[in-house]
Amino acid sequence: GKILRPSDGKEVKNVAFIQCAGSRDENYLPYCSGICCLASLKQTTYLREQYPDCDVTIFFIDIRALDRLEDFYTKVQEDEKVNFIKSKIANISEDEESLDLLVEGENTRTGEQIKMSFDMVVLATGMVPNKLDIETSPEVSYDEYGFLSNDPEKAGIYGAGCVRRPTDVASCVQDGTAAALKAIQSIARR
Repeated sequence: GKILRPSDGKEVKNVAFIQCAGSRDENYLPYCSGICCLASLKQTTYLREQYPDCDVTIFFIDIRALDRLEDFYTKVQEDEKVNFIKSKIANISEDEESLDLLVEGENTRTGEQIKMSFDMVVLATGMVPNKLDIETSPEVSYDEYGFLSNDPEKAGIYGAGCVRRPTDVASCVQDGTAAALKAIQSIARR
């Protein structure tokens, strides 16, 4: 489908991605989710494929693209229509006439103030644990952020993947394999 601005259905020509929106912030989520950067890079490539004339600006603190994923990051950086600005965004407001979004903040490399207008802004928010209001077993431990903790004193209860921490698919698979092996060991010891 088409990527249209929700406020007026206008086709987008200029899009901003704001990384770490609320993450790595002592007032909200002090941790990095580790996958948001790559998700935004992937969405940027989709956007650029669908709209070759669209300009994209990615505002970031740090780009987390390790190992083989760094090649993907480098590929996106080579796109002349994609601009990366190391920054901390302080405010987003809507222009009442044009309905464009005004992004304000600081370029943390140069110290210059940023004031740029966009058709659409995409916020890369951090992953948070599900906060369902359900009763849990007292044997289940959680960390300070609400993620399940694998307590070595409580054999037989093993969390894996995003229930333990924000992580990517490959790490979830590895974590799931490790949890399954621990569960097998726990049963075999009985």
